[in-house]
Amino acid sequence: MKRLAALAISLLFVLPCYAQVMKRSASSLKPARNVYVYEEGKGAFSPCGWMGDAGSIKVDPNCTVSPKSKKFCMKWTYDCSKGGSNGWAGVYWLFPENNWGAKKGMDLTGHKRLSFWMRGDTGKEVISIKVGGIKGDYTDTFTRELPNLRLSSVWRQYSIDLNGRDLSNIIGGFCWTVDSKLNPGGCTFYLDEVVYE
Repeated sequence: MKRLAALAISLLFVLPCYAQVMKRSASSLKPARNVYVYEEGKGAFSPCGWMGDAGSIKVDPNCTVSPKSKKFCMKWTYDCSKGGSNGWAGVYWLFPENNWGAKKGMDLTGHKRLSFWMRGDTGKEVISIKVGGIKGDYTDTFTRELPNLRLSSVWRQYSIDLNGRDLSNIIGGFCWTVDSKLNPGGCTFYLDEVVYE
């Protein structure tokens, strides 16, 4: 009988604590707020990481030619006739700006996917997409690549699954690269609504 009384008394203390833990756990499961890499000329990451034959790249960050939605999209042109010894080019969206691993990136814990819309000028463009991959004092905790996507001339949505991934430090929020062998005449493509959801 004494044991039952002691158990009942201990439960009076333990149950409220357990309820508090459950309450905190439930609140931590709230969906993460969308983080835009690009939307209407703005985003949390900066497209400052030009690579390879960077002189062959041209951008219109507020292109009004048939955006996916709203007023603007990004128009990227890779002109391999301008030469360059690398045979490829690309752009990283970095956080913070110009950070190649010397500073901590963004904590995107809780996000389920990265989605984005792309279309090509002709539908023959071949583009590779990457998330993460920055190394340094603060290395990206997640890396994933979608190699050699053949674009359509109409808007298509693509996504990268982030479920169960360590997103505690993301510097390279988004990246595209093009290869001159896969795009021998160069290429022009459009990008819109790049978002961590």
